[in-house]
Amino acid sequence: MKPALIKGSLLTAALLSIALSPAALNANTAQYLPTEAQWCLAKGCIDLEIPKTYDQYIQGLRNRPALGPWRGMWFRFASAKLVAFNMYECASLDLIFIRDGKVVEVKANLPPCLKLPCAQIIPIEPVDEVIELQAGRAAALGIKAGSPAIPKLD
Repeated sequence: MKPALIKGSLLTAALLSIALSPAALNANTAQYLPTEAQWCLAKGCIDLEIPKTYDQYIQGLRNRPALGPWRGMWFRFASAKLVAFNMYECASLDLIFIRDGKVVEVKANLPPCLKLPCAQIIPIEPVDEVIELQAGRAAALGIKAGSPAIPKLD
């Protein structure tokens, strides 16, 4: 099955914390998706989970322990959009914002938010992909604005 891309106004609804349903906010279960892609860098390859449904996008990495150093989540969008993420009930993360195969911004070592409302994390320009990694991994792997970012589907 080809990973889905979130389109148009669904993107905004899926990613803004105000759009989270009460049921989703009260869910204490973590989702673990299969890895279906890799982002290979000079120091190694990161296995990436890919959310495909609205609910998977909303859940993201919420209620999960810290990611391992070679694991991440890859959010793909049908076209470049100004997206908003939050850290509600997430472990500390690095968010890598990507457009047209290049990193446009890294928001590093973002702390968890344990109580709503949570701050929105918004890139400096529209993006078509976001990769979430363990906090500190972007710096450790040399990922910065301008770096190539071309994950490959398995």
